[in-house]
Amino acid sequence: MEESLLRKLKMYYNVSAVLETRKTVWENSAAFSVDVVELDDCIGKIDSKSVSIKGSEKKSKEKQQAGQEMLDAALSVCGAGYAYADKIKDNGIKTQFDYNRSSLKRGNEKEICDRCANIAIAAEPIAKALLDFNMPAGEVDILKETAAAYNGLISAPRSAIKGDKSAKEEMLQVFDDCDKLLTERLDRMMMPFENTQPEFYIEYSNARVIGGWSRGKKKEDGEKK
Repeated sequence: MEESLLRKLKMYYNVSAVLETRKTVWENSAAFSVDVVELDDCIGKIDSKSVSIKGSEKKSKEKQQAGQEMLDAALSVCGAGYAYADKIKDNGIKTQFDYNRSSLKRGNEKEICDRCANIAIAAEPIAKALLDFNMPAGEVDILKETAAAYNGLISAPRSAIKGDKSAKEEMLQVFDDCDKLLTERLDRMMMPFENTQPEFYIEYSNARVIGGWSRGKKKEDGEKK
């Protein structure tokens, strides 16, 4: 979630906490009570949407990490494989490892994955020989494993993105609904409390500051001084 929305959500939490603490002041007002329940419902919906979005973002990050590890391993294997092929003067083997980072990344995700998997297959029979050409031990196995992991993650984030887009749009609508609820109704119904329940009114006003209760509290204290 964007930082600006996180700050706004924190403000919602702070307002809800103040209202809960001062429940005896407003609980006899039917309209006020209904709107407090609606505020808490909005917060719950935002939390639910946020959890869903975080899950798919995690998948996307996992794919990105697997892809980076796959390319790093492929470059290491290619470097050793190319040098080995040149040493034994085998142009056929050299062609199988003739890649740099740019050429490895050509094409779509599936083509990149297949390319790296094929490099691992080509390197398996000569893996021991490649150790003498500055390839770390176990690098071929790492390449196979990361290529398999990346292949399994290729479609996951893509399908999640569609769901994310819908969830984000719905979440932003809930934010709008919550803002309107506060601005158009609860803020208005709080106005009489400025005189009748000044401490409650100040606590509510502080909580309504974007960025958190403490910031608003410090501002209020500063104004008193």
